[in-house]
Amino acid sequence: VLLREVQALTLHRGQYTTSRRTAAVPQLQCTGGTAGCSRVPEVVQCYNKGWDGYDVQWQCKADLENTYRFGQIEMSCEGYDYLDDPYILRGSCSLLFRLDLTEEGERRVKNSGSFGSSYYQSRKDSSDSGAGAIVIIVLLGLAFGVYKLFLSNQQPQQRFGDSDGFTRPSWQSQQAPPPPGFKSSFT
Repeated sequence: VLLREVQALTLHRGQYTTSRRTAAVPQLQCTGGTAGCSRVPEVVQCYNKGWDGYDVQWQCKADLENTYRFGQIEMSCEGYDYLDDPYILRGSCSLLFRLDLTEEGERRVKNSGSFGSSYYQSRKDSSDSGAGAIVIIVLLGLAFGVYKLFLSNQQPQQRFGDSDGFTRPSWQSQQAPPPPGFKSSFT
């Protein structure tokens, strides 16, 4: 069938394309979008709206709630004899699409917090909290570094034997006198 002459295509969820040269793929393939892929329609009809000199321009319709709409769509059909063959294998077309929220859908999500796309929202939230955890860990590491560098006692403890050859516990060892100008009342 010459692709330019195809006026309409009906695609079904759960059904696969016919194939001759390549492997069969699902007729409907959701690739994400602001609404996620939880509401893939049962049937989608796509209409040939004209030729742009390179490819057919398609308009696709389905029974969707008012809160959903198709985003980016891409029709893919298997060329009969070779990849870019203008003749396609009948039944070989599949639709890759994004499912987006309409303005009404976005308002409902903001009002309720979990409208129909809880899987997408929870994945988004978990990635945001993961990034926040990394920032917190880095900040804690920097704070610890500053503490060790400036605020910790940097006087080495004498742990080895003194001049008399006997080893004493670190709490009994003699410490060096404080640096000049040091006030012991500040410790």
